[in-house]
Amino acid sequence: MKKMTVMISILLLFIACGKQAPTPGVTDTEILIGNIQDLSGPMKELGAVLPAGSNLYFQYINEQGGVHGRQIKMIVEDHQYNPQKAVVAAKKLIEKDQVFCLYHVIGTSTCEAIRPILAETKTPLIAPATQSGTMSDLSRTAGDLIFHTDTGYDKQTNILIDYILNNDSNAKIGLIYQDDDYGENVLKGAGEAESRHSISVQKEAFQRGATDFTGQVGNLIKGSATHVIIAGVVKEPIIVMKTASAMGFSPQFFGTSPTMDHRVALAAGPAGEGFIAANFADLWNSDASEAVHYRELCDKYEVPEAYMGMYHFYGYITAKVLVEGLERAGKNPTRNRLINGMETLKKWDSGAFPPITYNSNDHAGTESVILVQIKDGVQTVITDWID
Repeated sequence: MKKMTVMISILLLFIACGKQAPTPGVTDTEILIGNIQDLSGPMKELGAVLPAGSNLYFQYINEQGGVHGRQIKMIVEDHQYNPQKAVVAAKKLIEKDQVFCLYHVIGTSTCEAIRPILAETKTPLIAPATQSGTMSDLSRTAGDLIFHTDTGYDKQTNILIDYILNNDSNAKIGLIYQDDDYGENVLKGAGEAESRHSISVQKEAFQRGATDFTGQVGNLIKGSATHVIIAGVVKEPIIVMKTASAMGFSPQFFGTSPTMDHRVALAAGPAGEGFIAANFADLWNSDASEAVHYRELCDKYEVPEAYMGMYHFYGYITAKVLVEGLERAGKNPTRNRLINGMETLKKWDSGAFPPITYNSNDHAGTESVILVQIKDGVQTVITDWID
């Protein structure tokens, strides 16, 4: 009898071990993903546009039958561009909603703040909506779980300073930067360029959400800056350039990639003419294959014209990267299989980004930008890809 009891116990243990635990966010018919945006804070306009672009691509994929027969569903939470609220939102999505992965969380400081919960729960974050080079730093907490799609701010700043000095060796460069993790990565790039060129860049900080740049512009006038890089998002370059124009200051303005939005040209008007920004992907209205497909789907699904543009397209093209990873995760996806699948991308052509490569030692994705200038109120590509 005792022998029989032992055998039954072993059999039950074998059955229990052989039964796979359910994967969070995955059913026979659905894959649930989580997104955290600024829906009611200083970047609320982007919080509406970005996930709308992602859902445009998900709708297209779902109508094709989804990924391995599963429909993609995305839950979007609000962090108001606040790191502490980002942590609360991430915990809700992961612990309560049981999402499969996080995707396209916006903001550098907000993404940095959620690293501990990513590490604790082993939840991947695909295509964080920040160009901070720290996102691809594998030595940081949860670095092995984050897959970046965009060229880092540090790299962009190096490229912009190189471009300025190649065109004017006597340039006096100023930098207006957001004083947080975003700005810290920009400063890293500026410091590298300063050492390489033996120059000094005049640095003027602003707080997240600022709307008055009179002091920063005034300091740059005193410093006789001839070229000014603006490390902000959309509204900051508009305000800075209008303020400079009102104060009779007309340097050549540049911007990191978050400033590369057609609304800058529209809202800045004459003050924004000539503004040059870095961009990590082809333009939404270009002849690039995925840009053409994007516009076709916008027509098909009757996307409001006000939504169409670089940020909406950004949501769309990063959704394509996520879908590719889900496809490579296979018919029985787990978080580990998603990570392994993402790490098989090798010079993968998205039709919009430069070729993307990931492996166990590299989660950067891309390292190149193009420069885009406002000419006669229209964004115009002025360089090839620069790395």
